[in-house]
Amino acid sequence: MIKYYFSILLLLLTYSSELCAQTHVTLAGRVLEQQTDEPIRGVSVSVKGNDRSGAVITGSQGTFRILAHQGQKLIVSHVGYLPTEIFIDKDWSNRVIYLTKDNTLLSEVVVTGALGIKRQSRELGTSAQTVNNEDLNLGKVVNPLLALSSKVAGLRINATDLTTGKTDPGIQIRLRGTRSLNRSKNDPLYVVDGVPLPDITRINPNDIQDITVLKGANAAALYGSEGVNGAIMITTKSGKSDRGQINFSNSTTFSNVFLLPPAQVTFGQGQNGIYSPVANESWGDKFNGEERDFGLPINGVQPTKRYEVPSKDNRLGFFDTGITIQNDLSFSGGDTESSYFMSLQDVRIKGIIPGDKSSRTGARFNGSRRFNRLNTSFNVNYVFFKNNTTSDGPWLSAYTQPANIDYKGARNWEDPSSPNHPLNWYNPVASTRNPIFMADNNRNTSDQHTLNSKLEFNYEFADWFDATYRTGLYFQSEPGRVTNRKLTSSVATRNINGSVNDTHSGFTRFNNDLILNFHKDFGNFSTKLLVGQNVRMDDRKQINVSASNLLFEDIYNQGSRTGELTGGSTITKYRSLATYGEFTAGYKNYLFLTLTGRNDKVSVLDPNNNSYFSPGISSSFVFTDAIESLKNNSVLNYGRVYTSYNKTGNVTLDPYRLNLTYSQTAGFPYGSLVGFTPSLSEPNLLIKPEFVKSYEVGLQLGFFNNRLSTDIAYAHSDSDGQIFNAGISSATGFNSTIVNAGQMINKTLEVMINGTVIKNDKVKLDLGFNFSYTDTKAKNLFAGDEFNIFRQAYALKDHQYPTLRMTDFLKEDGKIVLDKDGNVIPSDEEVVLGTMVPPYLFGFSTKLSYQSFTLGFQIDSRLGSWMYSEVFPRMYAAGTHIETVKYDRQPFIMPNSMIRLADGSIVDNTDVYSKGDKAWWTAYGNIQTTTAAKADYLKLRELYVGYDLPAKFLAGQKLFKKASIGFVGNNLFIIRHSSNKIGDPEALYNQTDGYSSFRQIPTSRSMGFNINMTF
Repeated sequence: MIKYYFSILLLLLTYSSELCAQTHVTLAGRVLEQQTDEPIRGVSVSVKGNDRSGAVITGSQGTFRILAHQGQKLIVSHVGYLPTEIFIDKDWSNRVIYLTKDNTLLSEVVVTGALGIKRQSRELGTSAQTVNNEDLNLGKVVNPLLALSSKVAGLRINATDLTTGKTDPGIQIRLRGTRSLNRSKNDPLYVVDGVPLPDITRINPNDIQDITVLKGANAAALYGSEGVNGAIMITTKSGKSDRGQINFSNSTTFSNVFLLPPAQVTFGQGQNGIYSPVANESWGDKFNGEERDFGLPINGVQPTKRYEVPSKDNRLGFFDTGITIQNDLSFSGGDTESSYFMSLQDVRIKGIIPGDKSSRTGARFNGSRRFNRLNTSFNVNYVFFKNNTTSDGPWLSAYTQPANIDYKGARNWEDPSSPNHPLNWYNPVASTRNPIFMADNNRNTSDQHTLNSKLEFNYEFADWFDATYRTGLYFQSEPGRVTNRKLTSSVATRNINGSVNDTHSGFTRFNNDLILNFHKDFGNFSTKLLVGQNVRMDDRKQINVSASNLLFEDIYNQGSRTGELTGGSTITKYRSLATYGEFTAGYKNYLFLTLTGRNDKVSVLDPNNNSYFSPGISSSFVFTDAIESLKNNSVLNYGRVYTSYNKTGNVTLDPYRLNLTYSQTAGFPYGSLVGFTPSLSEPNLLIKPEFVKSYEVGLQLGFFNNRLSTDIAYAHSDSDGQIFNAGISSATGFNSTIVNAGQMINKTLEVMINGTVIKNDKVKLDLGFNFSYTDTKAKNLFAGDEFNIFRQAYALKDHQYPTLRMTDFLKEDGKIVLDKDGNVIPSDEEVVLGTMVPPYLFGFSTKLSYQSFTLGFQIDSRLGSWMYSEVFPRMYAAGTHIETVKYDRQPFIMPNSMIRLADGSIVDNTDVYSKGDKAWWTAYGNIQTTTAAKADYLKLRELYVGYDLPAKFLAGQKLFKKASIGFVGNNLFIIRHSSNKIGDPEALYNQTDGYSSFRQIPTSRSMGFNINMTF
């Protein structure tokens, strides 16, 4: 009996211990992506073999909570990632689970969407393209925007030569063409870590994790006016949990000018075929090697120079070899609850113009910390940019001066007994001063401080609801100075009135977002709702004080002057308030519908007319998941169609543009009385936003386990009610007014193809190709059928925008018509040559990896546009243009020409000789079509050859984890259209299209090396 009770007691104790062992415990944790350490939303977490525990879905920060038993296993899975199983042991505590991407699934590419929110590409109804850090930094360029060139379909980037841009070029960037007649209002929106910024050129490309380009207003609908031209979404690097490391890299490149406009080297300085020692033109006799007088006597001694053809282009002696040195150091690390990334960068640039230099020193800190349900992140980036360049002037005289000028010798201008001294220079005309002296003594300096910061709080109220508060501050301060050294001479044309202009530009932007996120699944349906509010405040102040007639050569002080000071200050403020929302519904993860809406209220419109609404709708359908017969297809493994439509308001007005301004005018109303006159531009308080209606349709396909993928998109935008200044009758008291008129139509076709041609243990070959065709036309212009944009650039109704229109030779049956004396005759009407923006853009990239070696290059091609130059007319007049020696400076009968007789009749030319002298060639060069050329080109934009040190070389030591060395080159060669002797079609002057200025410095090519080390 005792044994019986003892057996029962033992059984009860055993059962009781099993019950205790099976007691439910609450497990908490986070799911992060293995490569980036970023949280993954929507991950399914369930208990293996225990359906009663159910399944939970991770929230916005990848967090989950679930009931389970010790000894069981968690199944963690998400579409696009390899599933994993986690054993539940007694030491479980707020564990971090990493998922690895399944690279065979194109459908689950994650992109950075509007507001910096990560989205699966299958949900998007618009086109988006991502460039990762490795591809972005292939060419090791300093400016991240230039690194994007030819890598994204539909994106066109041009480096522009600003007055101060010799070592810091400006950037013109266009996505899917032009939408506004206001040339300065066509840039896309720049967003860094979710915060919109006015400029990103100072961001260190090595700090960037990836860049996602949201194309057109459809993709950036939540940004309203700011996103009407698309958005460049930048995600900077963050630290990795338990992966502390140090990275150092150095990149050193050397650059030299190329593509100078060709110059003749047959005839030297002089006029009318006769040599002159003081002539700055090349209309003298032929070079013959004689020793001749050069310039005027110096202290009674006549300088001489050998009159001979230079062994190479003498103009190259004006330029230096440019050097760019980048040093980058970064630290990163973290744990399960926090991460950090810190970087330091120093860039030193020596320009190709003598004396030009710049430096950039920057620091970034990105940090994040989790406090249970509260997630915080903070980043700050400070950059000090110091620039010292020549102002306008030096190069514009070099291409008009004779070929026997020694520019290397011209560097010795400080010697008062040298013929290169400004008081002894061979020609006293101000426009042809020694260009080296001009470069050294006309300087533009600035010290730019840029601070950008973000503070973000995200709180998870529940697995289905979280709120984000994000605030960003952008601050930039730039004191500058422009100086021109005084030169006193007894010869008036050599005098230089010394000048100084001190400037300061300050800009502050405060950006604030409050975002509420809701997401819930109902059976086969998924829903996401986002609502938010944005406040933006911009403040700008510009000041300048200048004196234009200094008293001393070496004192740049406004107090040491004659005459009055000039200058002033400008203060502007801009405010906007927006409320926005987005709702996405999904069915079985293959059909999605998204509705967006945003209401903006802006300070630049009249208070009675300053609020407007922008709606949008988009859809995406993954048909390979929906159609049973296409599932698990070995050829077509992924297929998706997407489409979208939206109507976006676009306000292109600057602050106070609708105010009637008054200015002081000397002598008004008379004498010394103070008077003010109103602006001649009438403010129009009824101005409304331009409204851009755009739709897009696309097809995305993946073949052979995504070894080959393609994305084809067609987009159409209609920008109506353009805001621009139009002329009106002066009887109104004004000569212009702001109007809502005009229309721009954009049609864009884009094709992107990527493939892995070879992939095995030793070799991998990736190829990428992108193509876009953009057709931009102006419609319904306000005054007539044309609108002048700049110089020879026009908006012409029903023509591609912008259009190049210029004077041509008078022609008959395709032949040039001359007058009875053999001189050219300009056409009565200007001719339309074509668009000044290339409609066809091609980009081709390849990356070949073989064991430890890597070869990568990027090819860029742009076709179908025209360009023109204001250099050529000056070269024709100066006798340096290569065409001016075509007939050996002798009278000639122009081939295939005709003569217009006194009675107006036109006959073939058989006996009328053209003089071929300076007057004739000057008139010839003034015919504007002689300065135009087709702007087609193909160039090797970037080349990289690298070698990674094998692991066996690094074995046995603990200092280096990885190390590599490489060769890098940019703009190594270019193939241009045969008509183009102007230069690089990609290089523009300021914010123009297809225009090469006489002030513009030539393009350069660069080569160098790169070293990377990881500790």
